Amino acid sequence: MRDDRCLVYGRDDLLALYTPARPPSSQIVERVRTLGLWSVCCLRHTDQCLRFRRYRGRRSDRSRQPWPILRSVGNGATVTTTVRITRPAAEHRPPPVLRSVHVDRHAAPTGSKLAFGCLNIRSVSNKLDDLLNVCHDSAIDVLLLVETWHDADSVSFRRLRADGFQVVDRPRPRLRADTTSTNHGGVAVVAVNGVRLSSLDIGVKPESFELLCVRVTSGSSSCIAILIYRPGSAVITQVFFNELSDVLDRVATLREPIVMSGDLNIRLDRADVSASRQFHDILAVRGIGCRVTNSTHDQGGILDIVAT
Repeated sequence: MRDDRCLVYGRDDLLALYTPARPPSSQIVERVRTLGLWSVCCLRHTDQCLRFRRYRGRRSDRSRQPWPILRSVGNGATVTTTVRITRPAAEHRPPPVLRSVHVDRHAAPTGSKLAFGCLNIRSVSNKLDDLLNVCHDSAIDVLLLVETWHDADSVSFRRLRADGFQVVDRPRPRLRADTTSTNHGGVAVVAVNGVRLSSLDIGVKPESFELLCVRVTSGSSSCIAILIYRPGSAVITQVFFNELSDVLDRVATLREPIVMSGDLNIRLDRADVSASRQFHDILAVRGIGCRVTNSTHDQGGILDIVAT
């Protein structure tokens, strides 16, 4: 049917003019522009009428949004509502195919290696400047010190912390309240800036030697440093070996590489000495090997240990 004001098409006319095999005619295009539909459109067939529908793509195979619905409010106005697409319930979703894999911190490669050093310093307070020179000249990253002869309020360690060093220390407990005498013994671990130290409580406090366990972390890698000092004036008994075995068994449960160092005051270079044989057997059973082959004392002999 033709009108003076506009063109009106019936259902049959539109179906005849627009089929999948033939594009819309110029009259249909003009009618689309009159309706304000400036994009490419197609015909949507419903039970009531034939409507225009714009082409819309699907990204990642997502479903199309439903058409808005006009609902009358009773006073001549209408409200536009939209029906949201319902998602499947969480219990009906397929299980994820990705599984989290635990990666040990020490298994990840790091950009640089760390240099460890061990010193029987015999008082850190009057050798601090020399200690810093040794660390700088030898490029030591982690320094393990025994016989520090310090108290909890050591000025030397406060100075190191102020300069950016990480310090974990354990002074020897004083038997008397006298603070003017030298507090012999004591152990400490010092690390340069960029290396993190954290003290570890493994649940045991040996009586036959001084012990300090520290986790050393650099980047995404870490290891356990075990620092031991056994006074030379103490008699070697079976208690020492029992307590040492207990410490190594507890640290082994952490499943991280171990660096064991310190002053044992045992002649490790003498294979005929019973204490030396028993000590090496304790390490060998747990897969720990001593790396010291040269003399560590100014009068000869291997009294200190570096084992991994």
